[in-house]
Amino acid sequence: MSYVIALVVVTVVASAWLFYRMTKEVVSDIKVLNPDSDKGTALVVYHPGQTDFHEKVTHAFADGLVSGGWRVEMTTASSQAPTDLSSYDLLVVGGPTYGPSQPIARYVKRLGDLGGKRTAILITGLGATDGAIANVQSLVRGANGDVVKAMALWQSRPNNEEDPRPNREVALDMATQAGKGILLPGE
Repeated sequence: MSYVIALVVVTVVASAWLFYRMTKEVVSDIKVLNPDSDKGTALVVYHPGQTDFHEKVTHAFADGLVSGGWRVEMTTASSQAPTDLSSYDLLVVGGPTYGPSQPIARYVKRLGDLGGKRTAILITGLGATDGAIANVQSLVRGANGDVVKAMALWQSRPNNEEDPRPNREVALDMATQAGKGILLPGE
């Protein structure tokens, strides 16, 4: 009987710790890519997640934006992330599927009215992302944002069954191509 109680206590504590880690804000400085561009500025705000997958996908998307001529400012979804979007032409938000990433949801709510701001959404997961994409799209649209791209990439489920490369490599390439596809203002 004491073995069962100990197992329940360990399970509850481990679950609480995991939930805390998944929903905890991660504070980071703003990293600027392509600082000399004056064609358009994108703010990329993401929650890195438990593995490096989402962070790498976000960086690949940002690299795609840069190759398209964008100036990109990147940071994590925290209380220190910019909330004045007046100097940005594009907002990119994203995170892993769980919660659908509570730090992202809290960040979008802090922004208030997006005033029609063009917004791209990046969600990553093991293979089931439909609910998370729908939740974040609803948050952005509810804040009067204009969703110009909503993308889900998977760590376990194939992103492109016809591509023989490792799934992670395919996901990063797809993120880069998606970033390249976001038009600069006036295009």
